[in-house]
Amino acid sequence: MTEYLLLLGADQFLRERAYAGGKAIGDFQIWTAVQNAKYKYNAYFDFCIDANPLSYEEIQNEIAYYQTQGYEAKAIVPLNDWTLEVANKLNQDYGLPYLEPQVIKACRNKHIMKSLFEKSCIPTAKSMQFNDASELKACIPKFTFPVIIKPVDFGGSGGVYLANNENECMEAYRKSKQITETYADAFHVSKNKFLIETFIDSNDEVSVEVLCGHHFYEVITITEKYLSPRPWFTEMGHLVPSHRYKDQNIKNLAIRACKALGITRGVAHVEIKIKDNQLYVIEAAARPGGDAIMDLIENAYDINPYQLHISMYINNKVKPNHTFTPKRTSAIAFMKANKGKIQNINYPDISNDSKIKRINLLKAVGDNVTDPENWSSREGLVQFSWPELSPTKTYKHIHKANELASEIFDCSDTHHD
Repeated sequence: MTEYLLLLGADQFLRERAYAGGKAIGDFQIWTAVQNAKYKYNAYFDFCIDANPLSYEEIQNEIAYYQTQGYEAKAIVPLNDWTLEVANKLNQDYGLPYLEPQVIKACRNKHIMKSLFEKSCIPTAKSMQFNDASELKACIPKFTFPVIIKPVDFGGSGGVYLANNENECMEAYRKSKQITETYADAFHVSKNKFLIETFIDSNDEVSVEVLCGHHFYEVITITEKYLSPRPWFTEMGHLVPSHRYKDQNIKNLAIRACKALGITRGVAHVEIKIKDNQLYVIEAAARPGGDAIMDLIENAYDINPYQLHISMYINNKVKPNHTFTPKRTSAIAFMKANKGKIQNINYPDISNDSKIKRINLLKAVGDNVTDPENWSSREGLVQFSWPELSPTKTYKHIHKANELASEIFDCSDTHHD
């Protein structure tokens, strides 16, 4: 039998280095699942099975067929929120290492997650679940404004809105519901479960990548996060390592969050807000961080975190022999152009800027530039690397990306009187 690692979600943009992480583990073929693979085949991988990565039945049928052809899965590894449940059920059914189903449920459902945090005395924002407008109205008197309205199981800042009064709450719910209805079928998320949550009024936020194993937890790094202007909460940039990367209180809280949810396998992603030197866990996920955070870690630490994540799906009882010491700073910033329709795209000469590693443009001529509402409203990204570590919070990657956005995208105002 030829053994392979099936990486679900690995073909997603900004998760490409998962392939290299899988290859570094051993003599395994690296497979992924792509719907309509004959038309969308990704040749980075050794093979693409023709299946929706969110469909248990389609993947199971492909695994069963390739077993008859002499191929056997060594591990089925989820790399994003959407594939967690499918990968876990497949691993369980095929006798491969998996997480307990209730752990996956807690990591996908923010209402269950918050209740487990509270049970473990982990500081987190007060929240309540509601299913419709009348339930939301009943919840509102129990909160002090401002509040956050968000879907219970979506991601990427999708459907997350700030509200300062009851009318704004109802409007935020309407917009959040619209977002979930747009994406629910594609991402297998709920259309009618939402949270109202106390807003922690601070722009200081970090994410913590925690290596989780059987009876061991270790923080790989702390990432500084940069958010869009309110009332939106899109992540407009990340920097690794944060100037807080040695902060033991942040590290300990992130590990406690992983323990509270029962995550014992892979790299977990924990988001923490800092206000008046107090720490609050926003949420945690049983998968590596997105937005190329893993690429930033690889560049800053010379360690591929996907390799660590995948290895825990093969054997989570052996702690990898790594010391996590940053060698340089790595950052990413997402470009926002001026609102309007993109008329022209320019390509400024950046060949002499050694700090810029790459630029990806995500929009084309004719596309509309809107408010920074969620991941889909970014015009492009710029990835940076520089030799020195930042002793304080720096915005130089954000400023440079804004400067480039104004140079690259010529936009006309689409609003006329």
